[in-house]
Amino acid sequence: MRLNRLKIDFKKLYLRFMNLTQVFEEIYQEIRIEDFESRFLPFSKLKSFLDLNYPEKKLIGKSFLDNDIYLIKIGNGNQKVFGWSQMHGNESTGTRAMFDVFEFLKSENELSQKIKESISLYFVPMLNPDGSNRYSRRNACGIDLNRDYVKESSTEIRALKRTVNEIKPDFLFNLHDQRSIFNVSGSSKPATLSFLAPSPDVQRSVTAARKKSMDVIGYIYKQLETVMPGHIARFSDEFYPTSTGDNFMKAGYTNLLFEAGHFPNDYQRNEVRRFNALAILLALGKISDSKEDDSELYHKIPENDKKSLDIVLRNVSVKSKSAESLIDIGIYFEEKLNLDKQEIEFHSRIEEIGDLSAYFGHLDLDMEGRTWIGKDAMYPEIGKPADFSVGSIHFENGVFKG
Repeated sequence: MRLNRLKIDFKKLYLRFMNLTQVFEEIYQEIRIEDFESRFLPFSKLKSFLDLNYPEKKLIGKSFLDNDIYLIKIGNGNQKVFGWSQMHGNESTGTRAMFDVFEFLKSENELSQKIKESISLYFVPMLNPDGSNRYSRRNACGIDLNRDYVKESSTEIRALKRTVNEIKPDFLFNLHDQRSIFNVSGSSKPATLSFLAPSPDVQRSVTAARKKSMDVIGYIYKQLETVMPGHIARFSDEFYPTSTGDNFMKAGYTNLLFEAGHFPNDYQRNEVRRFNALAILLALGKISDSKEDDSELYHKIPENDKKSLDIVLRNVSVKSKSAESLIDIGIYFEEKLNLDKQEIEFHSRIEEIGDLSAYFGHLDLDMEGRTWIGKDAMYPEIGKPADFSVGSIHFENGVFKG
């Protein structure tokens, strides 16, 4: 695998007077890892990348199917930050973003050097390699690792908890993806990045550890609003008794949840990956330097909502022999792994029918009374693959043809 190595000596003086966001945006195309463009990131590809670029990686455990779980590190500062990704195997955006962060930290600029002097960054890049190989949320024997903190049924979660307790980090970064159904509350914009300072109990208490998390997230929000205004949301802080983040917070670890969502025309989530990498860097910058308290900004972040669909076709005419109904049809793209092609395919499914005025489509079209023509079914049905035409819009057995 080839890394686009950075040679920026001539930029040093120029970059010196820029802030972290500006420096990152300036050099991002030079540091991004070109081989990580696909959302499908199997363990074999990660292993090859680590063997080539991180030979000092540390083995911290094995998966259910005996795949390796690794830890890598950069920086030698007193503040210890520990992150992990792909505890859900089909959520690779955080993995890809964090490796872009590592490449940024390797670059020759004053801000990256300052972070490395202040912080020791530890990262488990794929906690669930078996699920990653199958593009599955759960591990090989069906366990949701994010709900296994208490029972510790999985070898993977035992490896994570053991390593965290050995390192005793000051901050934890829990990296996830969220589905394209999430929008920013009160807005048609997708929730491209969502954050959470998890609750340590059912009362949603604001402990010292949780307030530190709110402080960092508030800072991220303040900075990112200048780059991606209106696309940032706050995840629900309901306490989940068996979840990883909530229980780490309960144990006194300051913990930040990063959720990477949808951005227009970015189903491989490479723009999202860039935003996510910037969010992680901003968090590191805040931890390493800022003394200002931004925790109150946390509560100003709008919450996640679930009012987005991938396609909404409005005012579609559905006719029988004796009647006509004018309906809206909502389509959701279901992600499936094509093993032969080793690619993620998006299968269109009818998700909702009726009055969808409360919903937003990433592609939102007024069909102006054009007639629904089903290929096999006479009428649309929720849960079925999209296999119909309306005007110039065509679906064939779940494949959107445009």
